[in-house]
Amino acid sequence: MTAAACAAYRALKTAERPASIELRLPNGGLLTVPVAEVRPGFAAVIKDGGDDPDVTTGHRVEVAVEPFDGVPGPRDYSDGNLVLTAGSGVGVATRPGLAVPVGKWAINPGPRRMLRDNLRPERRMRITVSVPDGEALAAETLNPALGVEGGISILGTSGIVRPYSNAAYAATVALQFRSLAASGFTVGATATGSRTAAALRRDYPELAPQGVVEIADFIHVAVRAAASAGLEKLIVGCMPGKLFKYACGEKNTHAHKNRLLMGRLAELNVPLPAGVDPARFESMGELKAALAPEAYRAALEALKPLALRVLRGWGGALPVELALYNEKGERL
Repeated sequence: MTAAACAAYRALKTAERPASIELRLPNGGLLTVPVAEVRPGFAAVIKDGGDDPDVTTGHRVEVAVEPFDGVPGPRDYSDGNLVLTAGSGVGVATRPGLAVPVGKWAINPGPRRMLRDNLRPERRMRITVSVPDGEALAAETLNPALGVEGGISILGTSGIVRPYSNAAYAATVALQFRSLAASGFTVGATATGSRTAAALRRDYPELAPQGVVEIADFIHVAVRAAASAGLEKLIVGCMPGKLFKYACGEKNTHAHKNRLLMGRLAELNVPLPAGVDPARFESMGELKAALAPEAYRAALEALKPLALRVLRGWGGALPVELALYNEKGERL
C-alpha cells in the first residue's frame, strides 16, 4: 500500500513514473518495492507474501492519490495531511476486539504508520487503497468470522515478510537459540511478533536485543529448540489469543492451521459469567469487549497455568515462564 501511494504521489507531483520505490521500515531499514503500474495519481503493486500462506500473494493492491479539501468520511483515517480511505476489496470492521475501531476501514495501525512515515505531502491529500478482487479473497480468510466485512484487511507491523515455511523457520529458530547459548546466554525469550518483542526487551533488559527470538506461530519448535540449546530458562511472551492456543496444546498457532475455537474455553473449565456462551465469540478481543475487566482477567488467569503445563511438557526439564501482554505492549 505505502509503495503504491508513494509512486502515485511522485507521478502526480513530478510526472515521474518510478519502476520501484524505496521505503523506510519501522526498524530503520530500507526496502525496495517494485511498482507494477504507475501514472499521475495512481499506482499498483503486486503483493509478495514470500513463503507466508497469504491468499493475497500475487494480487494487485491499487492506490489513488489526489488533493483533498473535504471532510473525511466516518470510516476514514486522518493523520496530518493524509486522509486514508478505501475503495473496492477492503473490508470494514464490524466487531470489537480488532486492531481497528468498529466502523472503520480494516487498515491496521502498522501500515498506516508506514504510510505516514514515508509519504509527507506539502498539502492535504486523499489516499484511496483498493484490492480489485479483495472481496472474493476475503472469503478464503477468517475475516468474515472475525467481523471484517466487504473485503480483506490491510495488515502488517514490520513492513517485511519473514520466512514462514516450517522447515526454514524451524531451522532459523533453532540456530538463534544455539547462537544464544554459544554467546553465554542462560535465559532466552520468545516473542510472537514485533510488539511483543519490544515489550520483552523493555521488561527484561538483561536479555539485550539478541536474547529475544521472534518465533511467529512456531511455539513448539521454539520451546524444543531452547531446551536443546541448553538454556536454563525460557520466557514465553505472547498475547491472549496465543495464550489460549498454547493452553489448547496447539503446536503451530497460525490462523490458517488452527482456528481459534472459543467454545474450547468451556472444555478447559475457564470461568465465565453466567449466561456467557464462549462459542458465540470469534476472538479473545471480542470476548474482552463483552466482559467486565475483572471477568476477563479471571479468564486469563485460568488460562495461564494450562498454557504453562503444555509449554513445560514440550520443554522437558527447561523451566518456562509466561509474559502476557495486550496489543499495546502492557503487561497483563
